[in-house]
Amino acid sequence: MPNTLPVQIELPPAVAETFARWLQGRADYTVNQHWNEPRYVRIEDTAKRRAAILRRFPSMLAAHQTATQIRAQLAQVEC
Repeated sequence: MPNTLPVQIELPPAVAETFARWLQGRADYTVNQHWNEPRYVRIEDTAKRRAAILRRFPSMLAAHQTATQIRAQLAQVEC
């Protein structure tokens, strides 16, 4: 049984962008806190290192994915 619940909320674009920025900021903060840990330093590709850190923290991975999803939806609305 999944431990998540799908929720859809209608937000004005400016509020949605602010929320996405906040979510991404949380994920970025976690990545920055763990960037130079010995287990990650050996990963030279920055995208792979970032992904490895986010996989270690599922809530921050979810925040990053949600921010990406919000921005994709906002981009669709603007087109």
